[in-house]
Amino acid sequence: MSPAQRLLVATLAVVAVLLVGTAGYMLLEEPPNNPSFSEAAYMTVITVSTVGYSEIWPLSPRTRIWTIGVITFGIATVSYAFTSLIALIVSGELRSERERKKLMREISQLGNHIVLCGYGRTGSLVVRELRKQGYQSVVIEPHDDKIRQLKEANIPYIVGDATSEEVLLQAGLMRAAALVATLPHDADNVYITLTASAIKPDLRIIARAEYPSTEAKLRRAGATRVICPPIIGARKMAALLTRPNVVDFVETVSEGVELEMDEYRVGEASTLAGKTLRGSNVRGITGGSVVAIQRVAGDTLYSPEPDSVIDHGDTLILVGPVGISERLSALETSNE
Repeated sequence: MSPAQRLLVATLAVVAVLLVGTAGYMLLEEPPNNPSFSEAAYMTVITVSTVGYSEIWPLSPRTRIWTIGVITFGIATVSYAFTSLIALIVSGELRSERERKKLMREISQLGNHIVLCGYGRTGSLVVRELRKQGYQSVVIEPHDDKIRQLKEANIPYIVGDATSEEVLLQAGLMRAAALVATLPHDADNVYITLTASAIKPDLRIIARAEYPSTEAKLRRAGATRVICPPIIGARKMAALLTRPNVVDFVETVSEGVELEMDEYRVGEASTLAGKTLRGSNVRGITGGSVVAIQRVAGDTLYSPEPDSVIDHGDTLILVGPVGISERLSALETSNE
């Protein structure tokens, strides 16, 4: 039993002693000495507290015996309540509870954040990259050693099992933009994906698969994308042997050292819609090149021609000098 639970039990016991003691005084005394409720309650309180005040009415022999019992049980109960309070203060549970409530308030105010399940080797790297890009995230993690790391890094977290629907909702799943499942066991990631997609069908879910055979299961469960580290590692090793310069270029772009890659979605009110790439002047505004246009229907136009028309809902994939991300926001204002 935790210190908080012990204190609750002790408090209820003290209240029970006071009520039973008051009822006993009222029932045991006979006229003309039978006390009122307030008199009986006052007698019970001064008896339990052992303050030493005199009796407020002459006690009968059986009432004196009752008083002995009230003193014995009252002192024992109050002592237990006092030690429970001290234990609660010393254990730091009160402070932990305040911190937990503060953290839950912070999480309740988040929106369009990323829910990340698991803060292991993969999860911690994902959170670090998301923070570098300015994205907010909430981590679901059950292990104490990882919780300490999250506290030190000032990362919002939920202590619990990510496969639980209740825990996912506590992490703000209904307001989240995406979920990332990085638990070490594929079965857990499949269950998380299935649960999350059932709660929010339009949620973007990125799931980790340790074995290639799990990829199909994750997709059927509702995963938008499945990442299999062994496959990615093998492909990169092969690419380093066959196309090393291409790999170096891609890493330069992905890390944003000299170049970076970003995307821009053409909204419903965008002034780019209906224009050609040449007419939109995207290159002149951002300094980057549009290397692909992902159509709203799902197909992708690679290396588009200057006369390619931009439509509502299209996503432009751009590559350009560092800082292209900041210049993307100038697309609309510069084309007005």
